[in-house]
Amino acid sequence: MSKTVSRTVSKLAAALPVALALASAPGFAQVMQPQSAPLGVYGGINAGIGVYEWDCGTSCGRTSFSGKLFGGKRLTPGLAAEVNYMFFGRVDNANNAGLAAQTNIAAEDRKVTALTLGINWEVELLHHFTNHLRAGFARVKRDQDIDRPDGSFESSTSYRTAPYVGAGLSFRVARDIRMNTSFDYIVDGKSSLYLFSVGGSMEF
Repeated sequence: MSKTVSRTVSKLAAALPVALALASAPGFAQVMQPQSAPLGVYGGINAGIGVYEWDCGTSCGRTSFSGKLFGGKRLTPGLAAEVNYMFFGRVDNANNAGLAAQTNIAAEDRKVTALTLGINWEVELLHHFTNHLRAGFARVKRDQDIDRPDGSFESSTSYRTAPYVGAGLSFRVARDIRMNTSFDYIVDGKSSLYLFSVGGSMEF
């Protein structure tokens, strides 16, 4: 074998591992990329501050410790049908004698829960960061305890249906685990509700 052929064979032998590595790189990268959850189902829990918008009187509570449980099923990679169960803590109101005589309410306690059904539209902003936009309808349950100026007591439960919108930002900390922040708004006029919360979710 001539020296020229020998050098050529040596160069090919040295280049072969590099060529094989380059050829296999796309497949290797595909394996290393995060794969979507096989079921396309997710669930999570958030906790934070709930805000009541209501016509209360002399001494009025509007904020309380609140939160939500949520879950969804992906319809496309960026769109999911989602259910939220929101719970708003108890707030109270006490009226002075003049306002109590005018409204026939000496004191009132209020607590609300809501079940929402809607969509979650996700838009990827940066690597691992995703924006969430939500819209749907909420079934709102409101429990009230009212003390009347004459000393009587009244307890009632009412139900309403109202539009619901939300927005949030999540950060993927692992393939199927996210940390998230969320703002939720149940649009119900003078009985509207707001929820500012943080939490986490997992996909399956």
